[in-house]
Parts: sequence; C-alpha cells; structure tokens
Amino acid sequence: MPLDLLETSSIDWDIDWRGQPGTESTADTTQVVFNRFPRWVGSLSLTHTRELIGRWRALRWSAQGRAGIYQLPMIDPGVFNPLKMLTDQQAALGNQLTLPNSAEAYIGPVAVAAEAAAAGASQIRISIPVMGLAPVVGQIISADDWPMGITSVTPEGMDTYLLGIQMPLRAAIASGDTIRLVGTGRFEVIDDMAGRAGYGQHLVSTPSIEFREVLTR
Repeated sequence: MPLDLLETSSIDWDIDWRGQPGTESTADTTQVVFNRFPRWVGSLSLTHTRELIGRWRALRWSAQGRAGIYQLPMIDPGVFNPLKMLTDQQAALGNQLTLPNSAEAYIGPVAVAAEAAAAGASQIRISIPVMGLAPVVGQIISADDWPMGITSVTPEGMDTYLLGIQMPLRAAIASGDTIRLVGTGRFEVIDDMAGRAGYGQHLVSTPSIEFREVLTR
C-alpha cells in the first residue's frame, strides 16, 4: 500500500491469539483452548485530504473488499520511529522509508539475520549495520512479510542484537536474510465496506479500517 495513504490519526496493532473459551477447572482457573493459528490484526484511522480521497477510493475498489490482499507497512511511530534516528547521510545509504520521488515504493530501514533460525524459534539474532538504529521492546519487525513483535533486546556488541520475539518464527530464515525494522505483512479487510471515504464540506476524509493477517501463502 502506498505510504502516503497511511497518514494516521490512530494506530492499533496486536496479535489475535484466537483462543477458544474453555471450562473452569477445579482450581477455579479458566482453561483456554488454542486450536487455530494466531495472527496479527490492525485498526487504522486515516486522514485524507482532497488530493488523496480519490486514490484511496480507487485502491479499495481494486481490492474488491475481502477478496484483495494488502501488503502493509506496520507503521508504529509511537514505539519505533526511524525518521527521528536517521541522518541525511544514513538516509542516502538506503535506509529511507520511501524511494526518491515515489509514494508507491516502500523499502527499509532494514537489518539482516546474523544467523539462521528455524521455524518456531522464539529468538533471532540480527545485525544492524547503520549507526543510530537499534531495536526496541514492543517494536514490530518482519521477515518476508511475516511480522513478529520484539519482547526482549540483548545487545551483543558491535551491531548485533539477540531478540526475543512473539509470535515465534512462522518460516525459517537464513543468515543474511533481510529483517525489516518497520514490519510488513499481508492483510485482508474484515468487512467489504471497511474504509469508505466519506467527506464533508471541508473535503477531508477520515476513514477507519480494520485488517487481519492472511496466513495462507
């Protein structure tokens, strides 16, 4: 999704563990049954000026409601805002959020996997070769459009960090694989009519839209 269409007034990313209600045990505790794969969900409140209303409308039409799949950057400036950390020189080295003169492309900033990790791993080791960038607890990162949340950060010297993650890796990664420090994922809308771009006399649209992760690849 073009980054300029994601001008947000409210952001909420989380993991839906999709647990099913269980029964109370004799110890007065509730047992929760997990029989479905968890997935990421998101809720965004957007602000579109006149120049963006038509483009947003066309994007929704092209997606055809729940039939479409959106590749979303999981922007999360309240936890990790790379724009505040990058100097002009660092941005020139390829760590900018958008390609020059393009609202359509999204790249980085990125790290690399410092070692291979198998599917199901709850820790990964990454290397960030650009000074001034460091992972933080609560940040959402991704590998090959599989998002993961950072639960712990252990600096290991130089530019290497050991990260605790949730959800555990859902696909293996190899040493040298790209790890996006602003996570990306593949999402679908929950409702066919989500994100309708109504507006009033001031020609400003404030659509709200909810997404859920697409798990089939």
